[in-house]
Amino acid sequence: MSRFIKILAVIFLVVGAITFPALAAEKKFEVNLDKTRVSIGDRAQLGLSFQGTQSMPAPDLGNIDGLDVKYVGPSTMMTVINGQVSSSVTHMYSVQPLKIGKFQLGPFTFKYKGDDYTSNMVFLESVEEKVMAAPQMAGANILQEMKLSDRIYLTLFVEKPAAYVNELIPVTVKLYVNRLNVSDIQLPSFDQEGFSKVEFKEPKQYRERVGGYLFDVLEFKTSIFGTRAGDYHLGPAKIKCTVMMPKGMPRGPMDDDFFPGVPYDDFFTRYERYPLELKSTPVQIAVLPVPTAGRPADFTGAVGDYQFVFNGSPTRLKVGDPVTVRMDINGNGNFNTVLMPKFENTSGFKTYEAQVKTEENRKSFTQVLIPESDSVTKIPQASFSFFDPNARQFKTITQGPIPIQVEKQKDEAPSQVIGPMPGTREPAAPENKDRKEPDLGRDIIYIKESPGIWFKRGKAYYNTGAFLMALIIPLLLFIAFWIYQRRQLRLKSDTAYAGRIFAVRSARNGIRQLNIRLKSADPKSFYEAVFETLQNYLGHRLHIPPAGMTSAAAVQGLAERGVDKAVISKVEKLFTACDLARFAYQQIDNYKMIDDKKELEEVLRYFERKKL
Repeated sequence: MSRFIKILAVIFLVVGAITFPALAAEKKFEVNLDKTRVSIGDRAQLGLSFQGTQSMPAPDLGNIDGLDVKYVGPSTMMTVINGQVSSSVTHMYSVQPLKIGKFQLGPFTFKYKGDDYTSNMVFLESVEEKVMAAPQMAGANILQEMKLSDRIYLTLFVEKPAAYVNELIPVTVKLYVNRLNVSDIQLPSFDQEGFSKVEFKEPKQYRERVGGYLFDVLEFKTSIFGTRAGDYHLGPAKIKCTVMMPKGMPRGPMDDDFFPGVPYDDFFTRYERYPLELKSTPVQIAVLPVPTAGRPADFTGAVGDYQFVFNGSPTRLKVGDPVTVRMDINGNGNFNTVLMPKFENTSGFKTYEAQVKTEENRKSFTQVLIPESDSVTKIPQASFSFFDPNARQFKTITQGPIPIQVEKQKDEAPSQVIGPMPGTREPAAPENKDRKEPDLGRDIIYIKESPGIWFKRGKAYYNTGAFLMALIIPLLLFIAFWIYQRRQLRLKSDTAYAGRIFAVRSARNGIRQLNIRLKSADPKSFYEAVFETLQNYLGHRLHIPPAGMTSAAAVQGLAERGVDKAVISKVEKLFTACDLARFAYQQIDNYKMIDDKKELEEVLRYFERKKL
């Protein structure tokens, strides 16, 4: 028994030695600066890194005396060290000194889900003279000089070299690493003109043997779909990362002794960090137009292979009671283009706006119908049309009708008057011969509805409103003219102020146009107005000619000004929606247009609160 206990104790010690440092690493909280010495007016980037997680929220740093600190956004990364992959998130802050001196940043304390995090401290020095940036060797030059193209590289693969408009195209980006320490791996990006991109999923890690050598592989998957027909080049895919390289050591061929003569116990003194930007080769994709032959009248642009489930309840109800109809679209395809199925006829029902819920491989629509009379006998049938790219034909699924039984509401009891009925008298009181009959009307004094005109005797005209207005109006006109002149001068001299003013005007005009075009139920005209509003507003705010404002220019300009990534994503999605409506054959209902109008208004309100 004692021997068994000793064996268990050894096992616990070994497991603890392995897992405890890993648990401690999960709570690692570090602070770093991209530069420790800046001049007045310049900014440094402060990074708060959390190892072992990508869901940590941004800490609130509060006010730091003498520094202007603004939150820029998160950056999620992965690290490959000795074949092990770990994730991290770094929250970036822009720091600008407001006076000369040396400032201490940290240690910061942060509590999240019951765990306490405490960081290290860093120092930032602010000086008067201009600080020259230290020269850095570009990552591409390092890659070429160190001959690493066989040790770390990137590939881009699409499953369908040809697809129809709105058809989902699976895309895979793979990062291959052979016995290198790689950190700060950012999510892939690639040029996607003519396509709409879905966000990358969590990467998959595995090992793969290539050319007789074993590689650690990070596999990133996403899906795209073409918004208009044509031949396109997708990519190249890009990934930014950091590689640990030996200082001045000879580079050997691709064998087991890649870094000969370098002792591992001297790793941190003999190695340096070098940034890299890896690029894949681009791929060519042909986007085909959806056929017009055999296209159903209710086709709204859905492309894929779907099933349609239709049900409603309750089936026995009274007039005025709601019946809930649920329509589920299941299958494989582009659910961004799936709209609610069309009812054959909803006469006899009062309808409300449907609720939409999108899940993986499913989109649900919940519609409430209220029968207005007991003559309604069924929930009308609904149909859903889509184009199946595998079968290369249009399909229509019709479900329903569902029989229901509607009853009349029960008649309410008529109201009753409590008291003597008309034409009857109340029982007479005992007769009193000495009581006098009242003289009705003698004690009534009528209220005067109008008091008439009130005025003072000896009225003074200098104390009248007309005299005071005669004095105030010229003064007000002078103030208004002075404000107008100042405004005109500022519009000519201050471009930032002029941009904000013109942006607000264009936004107001754009919203008015959207309200008008929304009533016409013309998606193409509506999204042209959305595109013009985005062009004019962002062009004036970013000081870019509105005619040259594109989705890529907007994303780049907003990112350079530290705009929240969620807002940038909304702007990008609005541009994509405009492209889909203007160039792709996709019917869009009023619900979608109303949602995009609300999204645009939220974006405009955000920019009005934030000074770019």
